[in-house]
Amino acid sequence: MSSSTPSTPGSEGTASFSGHHSSATSTHSLSLAPTSTFPQPSSLHGVTLGSLVNASVTVVPAEGPRPRSLILFGGFEQYSYEVFNELYRLDLDGNKWYNVIYTKGVPPSKRNDHSASLWRGDKLIVFGGNDDADRHCNDVILLDTKTLTWSRPEIRGPVPTGRVKHSATVYNNKLYIAGGCTADGIVTSDMNILDLETWEWQPPVPFAARHSHVSCVFQNRLYLYGGYVEEMDRASNLSFIDLDSLTVTRIEIHSDVSPSPSGQHFAQLCGHHLVVVITHCLKHGVQEPSSGIWSLDLRSMQWRQHENGARFETASWHYFAMAEHDRKFYLFGTTEDAGPDEYLSGLLVVDLEEHGILPVPEPQLGSDFGAMLESDVGIRSADYTILSADRLAPPIRVHRFLLLARWPHFASLQNSGMVESREDRLVIPEPYSTVRAFISYLYTDSISTFPTDTVADLLVLANMYLMPRLSALCCDVLHRCMRVENVSRIYHQASLAGENGLKQKALKFMFVHYGPVSRTNAFRNLPKEALLDFWDHTPSTAVIVAVPEEGGIGSSSSDGMAVVWDASSDGMAV
Repeated sequence: MSSSTPSTPGSEGTASFSGHHSSATSTHSLSLAPTSTFPQPSSLHGVTLGSLVNASVTVVPAEGPRPRSLILFGGFEQYSYEVFNELYRLDLDGNKWYNVIYTKGVPPSKRNDHSASLWRGDKLIVFGGNDDADRHCNDVILLDTKTLTWSRPEIRGPVPTGRVKHSATVYNNKLYIAGGCTADGIVTSDMNILDLETWEWQPPVPFAARHSHVSCVFQNRLYLYGGYVEEMDRASNLSFIDLDSLTVTRIEIHSDVSPSPSGQHFAQLCGHHLVVVITHCLKHGVQEPSSGIWSLDLRSMQWRQHENGARFETASWHYFAMAEHDRKFYLFGTTEDAGPDEYLSGLLVVDLEEHGILPVPEPQLGSDFGAMLESDVGIRSADYTILSADRLAPPIRVHRFLLLARWPHFASLQNSGMVESREDRLVIPEPYSTVRAFISYLYTDSISTFPTDTVADLLVLANMYLMPRLSALCCDVLHRCMRVENVSRIYHQASLAGENGLKQKALKFMFVHYGPVSRTNAFRNLPKEALLDFWDHTPSTAVIVAVPEEGGIGSSSSDGMAVVWDASSDGMAV
């Protein structure tokens, strides 16, 4: 999630979802600590920024001797409407603002309502915004926060239209731009993806029409929270898109402890928590909501309130900044000393650990064991050898204790008293790549990095060695990753493994896409018995028909031929 937030945040919505809470979370009888026990707002010094609105504020983490700081860019003066491209840095140790005057390269044009996303810890990616000529920008500019150098990468691909009030999220070296408003006033539903290693835009993906929202990625899903829809109503649902399948889901969460939809909503991701901070709206004459801190557990989709709004009501808050998975967030607003028109004169730092919100690292037992297969220490400590059917392939050095714990067949063999139990090696009569993947699974309990063909081969081993978890993992992957290029192999391996459900799905896929499937090497290299089995399962009333290349039977591109039949005259139907 981008840690930049415009001065008038629009994420003023709450998700709602039908669900039940335990008695521990569904009641309002919360025991809240006195406000005085929490840190209170402090005054900021240095240069004054006045009534600057719709700038971006980004947390730059500490690295080596360089302390953590915050960078502010752009924005416009609320009363004169003058647009800026000034760069400021906040020294968090001294609570002091500095105007960063000396930079290298050509800075971005003056702009507001843009996004500024941190990449690789020291690169700030500026995209979009509205410039001083009222044009909607679509350029990409980088700031190296170490050298303070501006640069413009050479961009390729379908460049998105200029926009404002969008969200920006960096994940796996890709910049995800979601929603926002275009120059013609349209609230776009496009999600645009920029590969930050090739600097190429991908074609836009339809997602959710929304602006002034925030976004984050959790478990390979991009979530949109808050903001406004096209009719200027607050968004009431939580939308997410699966970044693999690109399917969109919208959910409503109804809870006794969910935050109010009114007020200013600031949000950021911390571990599996979507942290939401609500402050009073900057506009006068609106209904004031309950302010405070909430979190949404993205695993269970349950809300929890952590703090009421007593200390958030001591000032008018204009900006929010928080690094993804950080344990602190920063609110900027006015103070009594500086006056109501100094929007960045006060700072409130909130430690999320005080509320039990912190990122819990993912389990790494599997990756630690997996490293033992490759590391010198792991190989030296190995006391057993696995060989494959490939005589020229290297032996695989393994640890007997791990195979005993993870592989029932191996444990039975060792306890059998047979001659094999007294040897220090075992041959698995499969290709080296399959055997290596199987051993890797035993060490890591994961098949997520394996090619589909390898997963299909592992399915057969799972059936052979009576390993139901491995079998289920393989079936799950093969059901989701079935394509013209690999369906023939999936069909054959499912037949060998006795996975009839997967086999039937593969058969139907092959019938629907018979034209392109029949031309693949995988289909033509099927063993004779597999081809005979395929034809035996073809209904006696089936005929091969020509279908349109686009929008063919059951597919968007069935490419010329499909196998069809009268379902009423045969037991099997597509």
